[in-house]
Amino acid sequence: MRVFLTGATGSIGSSVLNNLLSHGHEITCTVRSEEKGQAIASKSDKAHYVLFDIDVNNAHQLGEVAAGHDAIIHCVHQRSSEAEDITIDALIRAARKTAETKPITLVYTSDFGLNGNTTGIIDEDHDDTSHSFPFSVARGLRERKVINASTENLHGVALRVSWVYGKSSVDKWIRACKSENKILIAGQSNPQMPFIHHEDLANMYRILIEKRAYGLFFAVEPESLTLQDMIAKVAAVGNIQEVERIDNLRAHISGPYGFFLFGHTIDQQFYPKRFIELYDFHFAHKISDWISSFNF
Repeated sequence: MRVFLTGATGSIGSSVLNNLLSHGHEITCTVRSEEKGQAIASKSDKAHYVLFDIDVNNAHQLGEVAAGHDAIIHCVHQRSSEAEDITIDALIRAARKTAETKPITLVYTSDFGLNGNTTGIIDEDHDDTSHSFPFSVARGLRERKVINASTENLHGVALRVSWVYGKSSVDKWIRACKSENKILIAGQSNPQMPFIHHEDLANMYRILIEKRAYGLFFAVEPESLTLQDMIAKVAAVGNIQEVERIDNLRAHISGPYGFFLFGHTIDQQFYPKRFIELYDFHFAHKISDWISSFNF
């Protein structure tokens, strides 16, 4: 398949790129610099790039380079909400134009902030966005735009992604705990936290476009992990004794422990029912095992 991919140099997009290339797909990526483009092109003769630094002034032009592919995967969120809205509209137009002559799948990357704090386990059939965090509300609107654009030839997909580990803010937090010799946690509760390994996530993206999927999917491992269980595992693998709980999250989130501190304040449980049932998907990784064998 010929795939158009945004965010190919990010933590999620780079995993998706490598996965698609390893399965023989041909990829065109948007990049902000020639240097990043050359790094992508050096991976394979099936890896291509276009220089396109997406912003509010040029996002509407993205559809011109995205049209004609067999799939579009949008893996990056623009810093400007306005630019992101323009980007989604442009990608939908590109998908509609392509769908006039052949099938195309458009995948939008969303997140679990839309579900706020959950009560028990939620799956796609019982999705509840009535308590969305304010910063995620716009993503819900974009999800519906993409899914509602679907036709016989155009398959719109929203992939709602949980905390990614393997090369992300989760890894950064664990390494900071070791380097600072102190496990820093946020909030005053013991929430459940949902996770997915970047390799399993990349496989999900690939399967979604290969199977011409449609609708909402949860990108999450079947089992969550409580914060206290995570503390115990990090303490054991890192031989760390001190644990400090903070309330002033903003004062620490830009420091060595990073953005995953925010995850300690959200209580969520999810089950990827649709993906498992439709595609008999088996997760190759598990967050608890991964932490126990973490390589500092």
